Amino acid sequence: MPIGIIFNACSVLFGGIIGGLAGNNVPTRLKDRLPTVFGFAAISMGILKVVDTKNLTVVILSLILGAIIGELLDIEDKLERISKWTIQKVGGNKETSELAIELLVMAMVAFCVSGTGIFGALEEGFTGDASILMSKSVLDFSTAVIFSSVIGYSIALVSIPQVIILSIVFVCASFISPLMTPYVLGNFLAVGGIVTIMIGTQMSKMAKIKAANAIPALAIVIILSLIIL
Repeated sequence: MPIGIIFNACSVLFGGIIGGLAGNNVPTRLKDRLPTVFGFAAISMGILKVVDTKNLTVVILSLILGAIIGELLDIEDKLERISKWTIQKVGGNKETSELAIELLVMAMVAFCVSGTGIFGALEEGFTGDASILMSKSVLDFSTAVIFSSVIGYSIALVSIPQVIILSIVFVCASFISPLMTPYVLGNFLAVGGIVTIMIGTQMSKMAKIKAANAIPALAIVIILSLIIL
């Protein structure tokens, strides 16, 4: 049983519901300042993973190729459209603010395809150890509460693609485990860490970065690590 995945998805689901119920009761200063704190927490987690780099050339090349593919596919733009539609359907508002769309896109990337989440699902699939996803759930719950207090219950719906994506990774873990040598895993964690840093800089408003467009790098780094030793 993917206990960590279920727990992580529930943290987003209940965090989104609680934040949506709280709504205007959450002080504005918390809504404004806590995302910055969460951003720095994500940056710290990313930095810890970057130090696992085994081949810097592979990591940088993967990021460049991943970003190019992501830009050509315009992943961020597609997520923005999905976010706008979701917020309008859930909230019943015809007009959707740019901030609301941005927060929902950040939530989808951070909750569903962050390096920590993917690695946590792989780790649980490899060994049954759910500790990484359990730790991630604390940050995800807090983030979901604050984000949903700003944009409503749509954040809770992110738990659906989250549990689907992480469950697929969990199931595939047994098939790809022979490929995940310490060398490949180290490079994968480094790329995942950099993507997490990008999410953190977005969340803390340090830079305007389309972190979602770097997602293909997570797959490319595995391929390049098997080719370039």
